[in-house]
Amino acid sequence: MLKVGRPARAAAVSLLASVFLLVTAGPSGAQEDQAPPPDEPIALDPVIVTGLKRQDRAGDLTTSVQVIDGDSLTTSAIDPGAAITRAAPNFYFGGFGQPGLDFVNMRGVGPLGQPANSLDNSIGFSTNGVGTSAFGFPPSLLDVERVEVLRGPQGTLFGRNALGGAVNVVTRPADGTRELSLGSEVGTEGYILGEGKAGGWISENELAGRLAVRYQRQDGDIPNAVVGGEEGDVAMAAARGTLRFLPSDDLSIDMILGADWDRRRNNYNMLEADSNSPTSGADFTPYASRDRLESTVEVQRRFDGFTLTSLSAFQEFELETDADVGDELLFLAAFGFAPPRGADRSLSEDEERIVSQELRINSPDDQSLSWVAGVNYFRSMYESSRDQDSSFSPFSSGLFDTEIESQTFAAFGDVTYPLFEGFEVSGGLRVARDHQELSVRYTGKGFPGTVDSFSQKDDTSDTYLTGRVAAAYDWTEGLMTYASVSHGYASGGFERLTINAAVGQETDPFEPSRIWSYEAGIKTSFWRDRVEINISGFFNDISDGQLVAADTSTFPTTFSFVNQDYESYGFEVEGRAALTDDLFVGGGVGFTKSEINNVPDDAVAGIENGNSAPNAPSVTAFADVNYWLLDRLYLTAQYQYVGEREVDIQNTSELDAYHMVNGRLGWDDEGFNLYAFVNNLLDDEPEYFGSTYTPSVHSVAVGPGRVFGLGLRLTF
Repeated sequence: MLKVGRPARAAAVSLLASVFLLVTAGPSGAQEDQAPPPDEPIALDPVIVTGLKRQDRAGDLTTSVQVIDGDSLTTSAIDPGAAITRAAPNFYFGGFGQPGLDFVNMRGVGPLGQPANSLDNSIGFSTNGVGTSAFGFPPSLLDVERVEVLRGPQGTLFGRNALGGAVNVVTRPADGTRELSLGSEVGTEGYILGEGKAGGWISENELAGRLAVRYQRQDGDIPNAVVGGEEGDVAMAAARGTLRFLPSDDLSIDMILGADWDRRRNNYNMLEADSNSPTSGADFTPYASRDRLESTVEVQRRFDGFTLTSLSAFQEFELETDADVGDELLFLAAFGFAPPRGADRSLSEDEERIVSQELRINSPDDQSLSWVAGVNYFRSMYESSRDQDSSFSPFSSGLFDTEIESQTFAAFGDVTYPLFEGFEVSGGLRVARDHQELSVRYTGKGFPGTVDSFSQKDDTSDTYLTGRVAAAYDWTEGLMTYASVSHGYASGGFERLTINAAVGQETDPFEPSRIWSYEAGIKTSFWRDRVEINISGFFNDISDGQLVAADTSTFPTTFSFVNQDYESYGFEVEGRAALTDDLFVGGGVGFTKSEINNVPDDAVAGIENGNSAPNAPSVTAFADVNYWLLDRLYLTAQYQYVGEREVDIQNTSELDAYHMVNGRLGWDDEGFNLYAFVNNLLDDEPEYFGSTYTPSVHSVAVGPGRVFGLGLRLTF
């Protein structure tokens, strides 16, 4: 069984405990409790983005950016991947309800089915600037300061696989701010949450620390018609310790150590019901888990003409699943028979270790010529052990042992230069080389059509360029327009399931994907900076999109790992406003049209030119309201709409549109915050993923239902 080593776990626990003791025992500054709204009129705070390797105002960037306040994510964190997409139009969450196997789609760009391996993410993910794999998404939303959503290809500065965009989660730093708080929530469906945070100076102006811990759980609400009970329960825990050492005015060292685990009992393959409440037909209660360990060391040294940054990181993910691959209700509806109970089971253990190192230099913040240049190394070591039994499919029977090792070397640079007053141009390039090695070992169990044993070793490499050019013009102090052209790339490689090994066939590498993206936009602020509105339009031309295609015309279903061209176009309109001193609102709407094109003669059955790309809703929208009714009484509300989207590239079925409403009503008085909350007020269980078995029978994976609750937070 693949396990995180005991020394690593012991070191993590020791460091986290040490940070807690040092922070709570160290000297403190002035207390900074949340204050009531000020009496004087206020302007919107400027939004800062660090995902592009420097500090930028979101309103100055020549790309569409959405920054989500971390405080708005707290009570939604039982479903963290969906929570990140909730306040960003044209950004869609899809997944199986199994940690480490979720994915997103941005502006119609994403997996054409499901990710083929841990590095097959068309949207780049990072935490505090450290890139991760699909297994690292979603990150723990513990003690998050903000989430930066950058649309459009971001490979120039972000790195590999940011084909359609990037997401950077920024956690709260150890900056010396004193904080000591405890929080708890209880609610319906067995929901509970406990959280603690501590931060402050350990040695005044020299060493600061911060610690955050959280535990939460929620019962499931999906009935099981075969073995009884309910599925869908979730248990999550996370901890993060941060230290900042300031040995001199021009040198800083930040160290972060975090760990989290996620346990879920979700059936990802249930029969779609006429109502929005599917029923599981699994022979046993399924199980899926992810354990994650991450450590980061960032060193910054400021010189007269530049700043040197070293960013070193290690990540380890461990996934375990126990799944019934022959849901009884689904098979009865699709094929008229139910597989023998207990005969179709998949036990899998996946582990990935990632090491990365980046060195870069940045221009000083006060220079008109802004630039960044650097080099990056990324290495992923993936191992999988899968034990499968099947009553109907040779591809789901046998022992599969797979190893995939991936390395990327890259050099990058980006510059922004003001040509004359109000007009600036920018551009960047990244050159990178990928290399991936595959090792497969298969042992059969005697199922008809399978081989007794099979092995394969193979490798693939590619060298490529990504880049961008952009121009922006400030018409007035509060009005800027921009246009950009970007070229992005998603790495090729080998699919991690290696299912063809069961019939003695080699796993061929799929091709890398490439994109040309064109964008134009307007960013404006007015009414003394109390209103901001951003409008952007885009066109994406993707060649060799990575496709995991299922051919449901055969029994058992066969899978192909190929590539397919497609395109998408659309727009976003977003805004936020301080309407009064007590009322803040935000909202946005996105439209995306995606189409498959250049379908070859030997394409997978059912794929046609003009089909929509899967998991790409045409319309998405959100709205946020924050209102202080009295000096201490406040109300927050959040609304999200996700339109219908196709389940597969053949367009055999659509997932239902859904509306998500969350709210909170609370009393905040000098460190005492008591509130009532509701998640998913309409109890509209979102359909996150679907498959087609026959023209009239489809499967779905759904998100959590409605929860009412009470919360209390004490700040000392």
